[in-house]
Amino acid sequence: MPSQAHIYGPVGMAYRVQTGELFVSDSNSRIRVIRNNGSVETILNGAGLAGYSDSVGLSAIFNRPNHMSLDGHGTILYVADQLNNCIRAVNLMTLSVNTITGDEYALLNDTNQSSSDALDSDAIFQSSRQMIDLNQPFGVAFYLESYGVDDPKAEAFTPDRPALLVTEYRSHRVRRILLGKSAIASPSNTTVSFAYAGSYNALNGYIDDLGPASMFDSPMGVAVLPGTGGAVAFVADAGNHALRRLSRELPTRMFVSVTSLASNDPLIARSEFGLTHDSALDAQGYYSVNGPPNNETTHLFGFLSNSDESHTLTMCAYPSSEYFVTFRGSIRIVLSDYPLNEDLTDSKERIYMVWTGSGAHDVRMENIHIRAGGRHDGPLLSYFFPILAVRDEYTPSHCLRV
Repeated sequence: MPSQAHIYGPVGMAYRVQTGELFVSDSNSRIRVIRNNGSVETILNGAGLAGYSDSVGLSAIFNRPNHMSLDGHGTILYVADQLNNCIRAVNLMTLSVNTITGDEYALLNDTNQSSSDALDSDAIFQSSRQMIDLNQPFGVAFYLESYGVDDPKAEAFTPDRPALLVTEYRSHRVRRILLGKSAIASPSNTTVSFAYAGSYNALNGYIDDLGPASMFDSPMGVAVLPGTGGAVAFVADAGNHALRRLSRELPTRMFVSVTSLASNDPLIARSEFGLTHDSALDAQGYYSVNGPPNNETTHLFGFLSNSDESHTLTMCAYPSSEYFVTFRGSIRIVLSDYPLNEDLTDSKERIYMVWTGSGAHDVRMENIHIRAGGRHDGPLLSYFFPILAVRDEYTPSHCLRV
């Protein structure tokens, strides 16, 4: 009888729409299924012992499996195997278990992990795959993502690719894992992982911000809003007692064009001793553009040391973010969303900012926002990537950046 079945400490659940079955992970490290007729059956890790083994059915071993998620066809069950620090995939046709990403060894040197979190010494460690460090994955959510999100070569007819959002309980992060079609059979060649949101150095805290500038405290469950392709998700931020909303923001390109200008400023030509400078670094100019912290694609700076020198650089730009700019010296600098032609009157360029300094005494320092949207008709460069903006779902929206 279903009412007589004993499930010890149920943790995660996943409902299979195609068959009406409910999969449940329990605190004995087992995976069980409740059939649509009410019967309860253990299908994975029959002995209920904590450990690690990629195997089939009752012979497969987990160590505190937590949340689970089914793919769109209901054929693959993804399991966040918390104390094995990995994501396992279960083929529900054969009940074979494969580790698709992560490292089953506990992170014993991690300052966030206590000795009680170490794996059982009898655990079986035998697997070969791509070694992506996960620190106690807890929540997992499957979704289909458009190739066009960060792949400039994707065609309009390219089908969506499978992906996972995974919360790391001990690293206080949300990771995005892309899965190839053969991820189960050959994960080392098809699985790619990105830190998507949360502290880049695994610190806990509470900050609503862009990508790695945001902070969580022991995130647990994660759910993707259906129909958004992963663009909107929700995270149960346990340590902060908050429900957080994650919204994907795509960057636009911002081109920074800097040109040295001739100057008659006597401070440029002579030093305090009345002699010509040995170095022209201060004589021509300096520039810097600083965007969201902890995102290496949104910062740049440079010096111009020659009178005929020019620089053209490209960086990611997020319309919701604030940028702090510093310009100094005898230079002209133009921020635009398209490579500039010699004739600045060409209408296809959108100019965000133009500044011209007449000498070393000229300095401009201020915070700016680019106009929302930028240009999207050209391909994004390969190092551009989507990023998640995080906010507390129950905080007034005018206090938040999305």
